[in-house]
Amino acid sequence: MQQEDFPDDRHAGRGGDGSAGAGAYGPDHHPWSGALHQKAFNVPGIILLLILVFAGVQAWRDFLMTPAENYRFLLRYAFLPLRYSLPPDVSMSSLPGGIVAAVLGPFTHMFLHAGWLHLMANSLWMAAFGAPVARRTGPLRFVMLMLVSAAGGALFYLTMHWGEPALLIGASGGVSGLMGASIRLIYADGASLSEGLHRDLTKVHPLTVLQTFLLPRPRAFILVWMGINVLFGVFGVGSGGRMNAIAWEAHMGGFLTGLLFFSLFDRPREPRLENGLS
Repeated sequence: MQQEDFPDDRHAGRGGDGSAGAGAYGPDHHPWSGALHQKAFNVPGIILLLILVFAGVQAWRDFLMTPAENYRFLLRYAFLPLRYSLPPDVSMSSLPGGIVAAVLGPFTHMFLHAGWLHLMANSLWMAAFGAPVARRTGPLRFVMLMLVSAAGGALFYLTMHWGEPALLIGASGGVSGLMGASIRLIYADGASLSEGLHRDLTKVHPLTVLQTFLLPRPRAFILVWMGINVLFGVFGVGSGGRMNAIAWEAHMGGFLTGLLFFSLFDRPREPRLENGLS
């Protein structure tokens, strides 16, 4: 997820190192990088499809649009906090996309990226932590969870940047939601991170929200993950010296949304048998 300044059309949606996902989630910085060692081609089809969509949108913007057309495209489909705090005498329809963009922006910004490195970083983490979720939920529920998580990230970003003319783009709010959902599966039944990443998660009973925050292992994961986001986002570490190039607020919001609401998108499970009784 990346934040870009609204007024400068020369750099909108581009610029920096374009690595919101890479900066905040670089595998060299994470104790849970074992997820990245899964078989390269053992990725659910819905994830491959989303990566193709992300790449298609990026290629369209890079090769088929002029800079001016690309800027207008971003204004229509990126998430823009300014839309929601206009003065009473200014109509929302005066901004590109109007009311439709205000409604769809929390979702459509997920399909825009600041560059190919940004896109690849988000795709890598989606494949790593989204795969167990996709295998469990199926493609439709998976996409719904990701979109809702992206919207949750945008909402938290909005509360932290109310009225600011800063474009928010990137899939990492949605990807963060998948990560939040996945830890309820990975740590189920007392498993460690390594054990959870190398077992079939389609049949486990997920942790409850309360268990996720109270049990030591998932709680440590959450604290480390949030700490890394604060480090890279708030203090600008890994962002090429550009403060707030990484929209850590959207990561936080997306992560918590996926963690809290995963059960709404999970496939119904068979009831657990206790002592031979249902």
